[in-house]
Amino acid sequence: MVFKLTPVKIRDVWATEDKAFTPWLVDNIDHLNDDIGLNIRDPQREEKLVNFYVDIVAEDDQGKVIIENQFNNSDHDHLGKLITYLSNVADTKKAIWIVEDAKAEHVRAVEWLNQNSETCLFYLVKIQIFKVDNSPPAARFDLISGPDEETIAIGKSKNEDSKRYDQRYRFWSLFIEKSKQKTNLYSNISPGRYSWIGTSSGVRGVNINCSVLKSKAQCEIYIDRGKGEDLTNKKLFNELLKDKDEIEKNFGGELIWELLPNSRASRISAPTNVGGWEDEESWENVHSELIEICIKIENCFSGKIKNLTSLL
Repeated sequence: MVFKLTPVKIRDVWATEDKAFTPWLVDNIDHLNDDIGLNIRDPQREEKLVNFYVDIVAEDDQGKVIIENQFNNSDHDHLGKLITYLSNVADTKKAIWIVEDAKAEHVRAVEWLNQNSETCLFYLVKIQIFKVDNSPPAARFDLISGPDEETIAIGKSKNEDSKRYDQRYRFWSLFIEKSKQKTNLYSNISPGRYSWIGTSSGVRGVNINCSVLKSKAQCEIYIDRGKGEDLTNKKLFNELLKDKDEIEKNFGGELIWELLPNSRASRISAPTNVGGWEDEESWENVHSELIEICIKIENCFSGKIKNLTSLL
């Protein structure tokens, strides 16, 4: 036997979203649970907040669940309502937006929310109505966009990146302020979020940089004159390398000389041994040692770097 599946317009079943569809969904929440794989319980229709009503407020094992229903295509107004509601309903852990059709920009918005929210999961759900031959119309819910392991992993990664950026920004802010007491080397630069800050040595493409990792920091002469200057970068490095013994004697210790043959740039560095950006309690010692290293690097390389101009 062949069954004929016929789509039905949603308004032929429920004339309005608020007065007809929402009450039906409250009474038939298991349809949504079964189709999407949720466990929503105790749905309450149109819970009043201060100045507006939430279509449905329910709960599951993780906390509160809010549902925003919309006939027709998704729009900015209902997305704004969803975010407003969840920010005003305490302990909201899931936000569900049910639509007839979803615009691409709203699919991306829900993906972005799942990648960037630490406290709430978002579901964009499409509702369709069908009849099988002469049977009563039945609703089917399809998940358009929702949290998955990859999305959640991306979100966690972004959150970790954000925390790392914030911590490095504070690390460099304090470093720059402290360095001004002993040198003008970094007095005219602003702190950044990345793993390094730098200033020109006076020769284009030869910079005096500071870099910091979780447990390590260093000052370095970084040689990179840009695209197409690979050979020049190596030539400048090798010219400095000729005076390695003299430079290290003036510095007071060994340096790390890295030609970096597989990279456009080259580097000469002096690491600290007291920590990096991860342990804030060590920052004072890291900053102090790094500043002293930077001063010594500038002093023992400045004359040598000026001599490089004859090669350019």
